[in-house]
Amino acid sequence: MAALTAYQYVVDLAVPEPGGTVLVNGAAGGVGHFLVQLLKHRGNRVIAVASGRHEDFLRGLGVDEYVDYTTTAVADVAHKVDQIFDTVGGPHGHRLTPALRDGGVLSPVFFGDYHDDDLAARGIRVAGGQVRSDGRQLGELAELIDSGAVRVHLDSVYPLAEAWRAHERAERRHLQGKIVLHVRDAG
Repeated sequence: MAALTAYQYVVDLAVPEPGGTVLVNGAAGGVGHFLVQLLKHRGNRVIAVASGRHEDFLRGLGVDEYVDYTTTAVADVAHKVDQIFDTVGGPHGHRLTPALRDGGVLSPVFFGDYHDDDLAARGIRVAGGQVRSDGRQLGELAELIDSGAVRVHLDSVYPLAEAWRAHERAERRHLQGKIVLHVRDAG
């Protein structure tokens, strides 16, 4: 689902032509690490925002610029970005929007407070959506993964019987990739 969400955001909502600049907030997480790779594969310049422990991981995925939000305000270093993909959302989402160029696009994956009046005054369009089932797109994703153009990173793996531990891990946030529940073969 994370990969398909990222794929649909890139295919259906990405605005800049190849070479355009995009910012991915929450770039190391499940949806974020797929967004980074798909946008790079498309030819975009990618600015990744995550905490400091993810820098090497994200540089390994090919990001052009990295911002550690724990030490640097995004708007202090990112300017005139064509589009922001925000996989975090929340009450402080508006802190990202000064990095957008006037007339740019904000694509929130989760709900956030982006100060809609300010966005409208700057001509910023909000474009988001809900992931939907699409077998053709899943096939295209599988080809990208099989070819090595997109890598799947697992944060952690838990047996199904310990799903509670996976929830605890998710609640601690700062994921790097996806959490997986392993279902043992019956046999």
